[in-house]
Amino acid sequence: MNLEKIINKILIFSFYSLLFFTPFILLPSTYEVFEFNKMMFVYFLTIIIVCSWIIKMILKKQILFTKTILFYPLILFLLSQIVCTIYSIDPYTSFWGYYSRFNGGLASTISYILLYFAFSSNLKKKETLLSIKLALFSSFLVGLYGIFQHFGIDKEFWVQDVQRRVFSTLGQPNWLAAYIAAFIPLSFWLVLENSSRKGFKKYTGLFLSTSLYLCLLFTKSRSGFLAFSISFPLFWGGFFFLKEKSFISFKKPFLFICFLFLIFGLLIGTPYSPNIKSFFSQSPVNQLPQIESQEDSTDTPLLISESSDIRKIVWRGAFNIFKANPIFGTGVETFAYSYYQYRPKEHNDLSEWDFLYNKAHNEYLNFAANSGLLGLITYIAFIGSVVFSLKSLILKKDIDFQDKIIILGLLAGFSTLLITNFFGFSVVCTNLFLFLFPALGLALVKKEPEEKNSISQETSGKMWLGIILVIVLGLSSISYFIKFLKADINFARASG
Repeated sequence: MNLEKIINKILIFSFYSLLFFTPFILLPSTYEVFEFNKMMFVYFLTIIIVCSWIIKMILKKQILFTKTILFYPLILFLLSQIVCTIYSIDPYTSFWGYYSRFNGGLASTISYILLYFAFSSNLKKKETLLSIKLALFSSFLVGLYGIFQHFGIDKEFWVQDVQRRVFSTLGQPNWLAAYIAAFIPLSFWLVLENSSRKGFKKYTGLFLSTSLYLCLLFTKSRSGFLAFSISFPLFWGGFFFLKEKSFISFKKPFLFICFLFLIFGLLIGTPYSPNIKSFFSQSPVNQLPQIESQEDSTDTPLLISESSDIRKIVWRGAFNIFKANPIFGTGVETFAYSYYQYRPKEHNDLSEWDFLYNKAHNEYLNFAANSGLLGLITYIAFIGSVVFSLKSLILKKDIDFQDKIIILGLLAGFSTLLITNFFGFSVVCTNLFLFLFPALGLALVKKEPEEKNSISQETSGKMWLGIILVIVLGLSSISYFIKFLKADINFARASG
């Protein structure tokens, strides 16, 4: 096996590792258990992937770069984040991201965009299909752990009531719901693909999608369930539109999924509806007001503000920041610093009056406040370009029907991220797939260029010098992030 093949395998397996392992990465010894470690893992693999890509180009003596339809939107978005970092009220925070969040800083954006270009330029259809299956299997395992979590598999490890609202390996129920909801439409592709098979394989897709749905219900996330409720008709409506007479052929798997989802929704309940047991167990006795004891009657009741009320006020504060800084915002990921200058006075009346808000809990308002019109417009332009490009591929006549179904699943999954981001904010896992879902879709149908077999038996001295330089730079970068990780562990230890 020559050096080029070894480097190519390193690149491909690094992508497989990224797609499969990222959701599972957590480390209890760090200050932030979930997000920090996932971000470090993404940085490590980005360095390995980019270095492998550069070495591959040195060996082949040619530029290996696929210029996709998203090239200009991504470059414009990246430039907007660079400019807003330069003019930031805290450039250091803007580059690395707010401490404990990390995702969203310029460094993370550069990583995601590099990963998009590296994937689009290096992976072929066969490898792309395997990447999709690995990402799906990873989401299934995350969802399965979430289901076990509901039944108390790790309840003694967490302060939170994890059985009431699961968060699996992502750290927060809404984050888990956003991640799971993004993969449910893609799981329907496996349902359709395996529907004609016999034996156990026939039900693998159905088992996967049902497991994801169960986990979503156990998160009790309103935004996640709303995103699922929109993506479900989007996928199936698109599927039956593409294949006009397909309802007769595929009515069994479709109706069976609808039946299972309805039954579990009724038994477990959704964030918008109670389960059957609680619905029928309501009685006049339960509705009688409870009589307080003499001792308790003097206590002041603890009033917890509705999350929707809190969001509205935080959103208003974010809009106030945007109005005061309309062009460049206050700087990438500086919401925690700027919010308290523009915070509405009504925030003082909420139960979370003393909470430190470092996100606007709306990704679009977050961009408006942090990056102004420059960041918001380029971000929306990127989203619009993704929707347009994936939709165009689905409607193209010369693309294989199975590929269209996968792309439809990716588009429906991408739409869930847009919805959950409206009611919250992106985290490492969701932002990673916000950039990689389009890459997967475009790589699936790209025409493979004819590769030039330009590698001689002997690698020249200049080539070896270039390769060694890339390896040294890569190892130095990894070493830097390892120091970053060690520093965080020491900080966590010192904090208590």
